[in-house]
Amino acid sequence: MCKDRIGLPKFILVGMAFVICNLLPYSGSTIPASAAEEESGSKSPSEAKPSGNKLKSPIIDPKANVLLREMGSLLKAAKNFYFTAEIMFDDLLPSDQKLQFAAYEEISVEKPNRIFTEYLSDLGAKRFWYDGKTVTLLQGGSNYYSSVKAAPTIDKTLDELMKEYGFSPPLSDFLYDDPYAVLVENVEAGFYVGLGDVNGARCHHLAFVEKYIDWQIWIEDGKQKLPRKLVITYKTMPRSPQYIAVLSDWNLKKTFPESLFRAEIPAKAVRVEFLKATSKK
Repeated sequence: MCKDRIGLPKFILVGMAFVICNLLPYSGSTIPASAAEEESGSKSPSEAKPSGNKLKSPIIDPKANVLLREMGSLLKAAKNFYFTAEIMFDDLLPSDQKLQFAAYEEISVEKPNRIFTEYLSDLGAKRFWYDGKTVTLLQGGSNYYSSVKAAPTIDKTLDELMKEYGFSPPLSDFLYDDPYAVLVENVEAGFYVGLGDVNGARCHHLAFVEKYIDWQIWIEDGKQKLPRKLVITYKTMPRSPQYIAVLSDWNLKKTFPESLFRAEIPAKAVRVEFLKATSKK
């Protein structure tokens, strides 16, 4: 998947809740984050592990590779697009019991340099803006926000956010200029499972293996090879928690008002600094 991530696509991202604890200092005056969002809801396949362990020649079934490439090419050609995601993700309690939470996300993209996402979950709400110059993240309800200068393109901005702060918006692997390249970056093996159904849509079911995660993707069987479902299994974590996103409402020619990508910060909101990611030895 993407660089410096777990190894699956950047979306998916992963998927996808925000890792607020990596963005904002964790204290009484800042925004707390749950373990579910940090470990199950925010890290996409590509975010789940650092790159560098990828095999030079991954073993991918030709049919699976062609379908994934067609999906990536479709999104790459779209200059403006919109989609929604119904998300479920696991949280692991100290007792080793798994809890499942739900979320809903809307994602709007205007290439080469605009993103707006709104994320609503059982554990809270978040809004993310990128306008080509600045990235802003607002924690709904608590009215805390962070804002930093950003690179002039989506790709560079997403890479810098991960490198500097250890996070990216959920499902961000789909937002890169070349989603296919991001998705296969850390793949060790992949195969075609068969045909399946996602909310009434006939889809091709593909499965991929990486060092730290396994992931599956369902791609629509039609003229437009749209991604319809993503499942990420964090196989090296206790009880192998999962992240599941069902994608719908795709519009590859969506037009947006310019105001959509301008951050709307409540008058009494408190600004806090993004917390720099610490390198692991």
